[in-house]
Amino acid sequence: MNVIFGSGIVALLAKKILGSSWKIIPFYRSRFFSFNPAIDDNFIIHDKQLEPFITALYGHPLPVYVYKRGWSIGGQIIKEYDTGLCKDWLTKLFGTDIPPQSEVYHANRMNLFVYDLRVNELYQTLVNENIEELKTEAAKGEISQIGQHHFIRNGKREDFDLAVSTIPLHALCSLMKVEAKLPYKSLHYLHIETESLNFEGFNQLLVVDNIFSFYKATNVAKNRFLIYCHEEIPNPGVYFMGFLSKFDIIDGTSLENALPTGQIPKLDNLDQAGIYCVGSYAQHDWCMDVGSCALRLLKYAQREFKPATGTTVRF
Repeated sequence: MNVIFGSGIVALLAKKILGSSWKIIPFYRSRFFSFNPAIDDNFIIHDKQLEPFITALYGHPLPVYVYKRGWSIGGQIIKEYDTGLCKDWLTKLFGTDIPPQSEVYHANRMNLFVYDLRVNELYQTLVNENIEELKTEAAKGEISQIGQHHFIRNGKREDFDLAVSTIPLHALCSLMKVEAKLPYKSLHYLHIETESLNFEGFNQLLVVDNIFSFYKATNVAKNRFLIYCHEEIPNPGVYFMGFLSKFDIIDGTSLENALPTGQIPKLDNLDQAGIYCVGSYAQHDWCMDVGSCALRLLKYAQREFKPATGTTVRF
């Protein structure tokens, strides 16, 4: 038996890509794509290697469009990538615990070609597609322990050959009784409506100025904006009155352990145990986006692995 730990967007993509022989072991709904608007970047970056999968997923090729990011600093919007601005922005967000791959990742992430889809809508479609399996497996209870090619659920041992884990790495380590020091930051999100913000045609602004308690803002619809805060704003109404003449706060939420920081840990020991981590939180790598996860899963689908039983299992 092959299993997928998790039931967020990456887990459901794993089910779609790896096939019906893989069983989903649900944990929680997607922390980011269960919301409308989604509280993470709600797109998949175009990639030639993704084309066949995306076409098969929707039954036809999807059009792509340009998604524009800019740096916001000193009341100006700068469209070109700038190493100095990127370093300042990363320092604002992470402090001294900047993931070392961050600067390289963002160097090619200003003007993007993205598929004409919304990840939160894709997530709900995949939930509906797998709802019976999700309900059946959820009714069996929660996992209390994960070991070498087995897990304990509701006091009963269940064996597996291979597993794809999409749950946060700190949660997986806890279930495996492995001590791991994985640093995270909490993030806070506000959905506001205002006519007072002008993004000048950009979809998203990366806010460099340290005077602001938010590091990113996304234009999600006409006069609708999602504000990503790296520190809590105790009274957001009063706070936004300082620079917006008129606005409404529609909604807001906070997520603990939402931002993996620091070095990407080596996962060789997990690979050897037949557990393959896929996802930003599963790999403790904040630069893994939904498209990157799909590409990794597609590569797994073309590989062969030999689990402890000695039989060959094809992803």
